Amino acid sequence: MRRGTILVGMLLLAAGCGESSTPTAPRTPAPSGTPAAKRAAPVLVFFQRQGAGGATLDTFTVRRDGTARLEKRYGGAGGRFKDLLLRKGALPRLRTALAKLPDGDTLTRGSPPPGGAQYLVRYRGRTQTGRQGAIVPAARPAVKLLDGFIDGIGVRRTTRESATNNP
Repeated sequence: MRRGTILVGMLLLAAGCGESSTPTAPRTPAPSGTPAAKRAAPVLVFFQRQGAGGATLDTFTVRRDGTARLEKRYGGAGGRFKDLLLRKGALPRLRTALAKLPDGDTLTRGSPPPGGAQYLVRYRGRTQTGRQGAIVPAARPAVKLLDGFIDGIGVRRTTRESATNNP
């Protein structure tokens, strides 16, 4: 009997050895009304800007409720992350501008000047790319708004902030 108990204990101990050290989610759901109980709203648009001001990769995700997520990455040297709220009126202007995006996979027309930023827009299941200085007229309002959000234009406030080395 004792040998069986020891064997079962060793098997249980060995089964737990391969688990990762990352914490797991709590087994009980968070009480309603707490931030953990709230689910993020569905994504309206994802926007990426690469190469503006050096080796940067900035992404901005806008959710349908006017909340947003900014991720700024710096060429392998880490990044900064912010959860944001858009200013009143910014979301309706963005929706209007996004509705005017042209069909196709490119937002560029002609030859853009060298050294400009490259953009990527994901909206309504479609991915489009463009280059600064050669964005088609129909896409300019959406790109201008999204590009401005990355720079803080149209953002009401930051609700949470973290960095690669400071979660």
